[in-house]
Amino acid sequence: MSAPSYTPSIDDLSRALGWYGKLPAAGDFVRRRLSSDVVNWWHRWLELGLPNLKENHSGQTMFFHAPIWNFALPASHGAPMVQLGCIAPSRDRVGRLYPLLVSLYLPPDYYDPQLLMGSSRFYQQAGQSLLQAVSLGCSVEQFDRSLGNISLTMTAMLKRKTAVEPPQNGGDILSILNAGHEQPPIERFQEMNSSWPDLANYFNPTGSNSFWWTNQATGAASRAQMHGGAPNNALFKTLFLSFQ
Repeated sequence: MSAPSYTPSIDDLSRALGWYGKLPAAGDFVRRRLSSDVVNWWHRWLELGLPNLKENHSGQTMFFHAPIWNFALPASHGAPMVQLGCIAPSRDRVGRLYPLLVSLYLPPDYYDPQLLMGSSRFYQQAGQSLLQAVSLGCSVEQFDRSLGNISLTMTAMLKRKTAVEPPQNGGDILSILNAGHEQPPIERFQEMNSSWPDLANYFNPTGSNSFWWTNQATGAASRAQMHGGAPNNALFKTLFLSFQ
């Protein structure tokens, strides 16, 4: 795998975090900071699987009880960007079923293995935000604000340019000085590894395989899925219609 041609900053990652889908508090599709190409790619796949939910009531029940899934997707099979994020079963205000997803999307030449190696807090926070949106019925604005906090988890995903420093007395001023800088802020917390250990060793940002694993926000059993090729109806069933 070739080295990335550009090393993204914390500001690049923050700007590249968007979301799309249906919220129980909204009447129809909602999205923020995702390009039309990315949204259309997701919609084409999800439209393949949604008819399964209309075949019988049990399909709708299984969909509602499906876990939140983490994903790592390459820029291939029509996907214009590498994407890291989470997807959850959801619905709109009148009950029409459709997932809600959060995606950090980057050009493949921005990808560095550290994005996955340091992603544990990112996936944890994204999953918690999705759970609150789907279960507690927060508004579009509240959900979007909750995702703003995810940028605080992204320093661990950056290729190292600064040292990790332990907490120090009076160190709160560092939070203010680091805020908004293009360089990675100084970190003052214990790092956590990826929620899928070693995934960074075999994820190819332009390859054919996508990776899916359960987010722990709902306490779901740990499951992982590697899918070869473009997302299809079989993958939709595996993710959303195989849990009781």
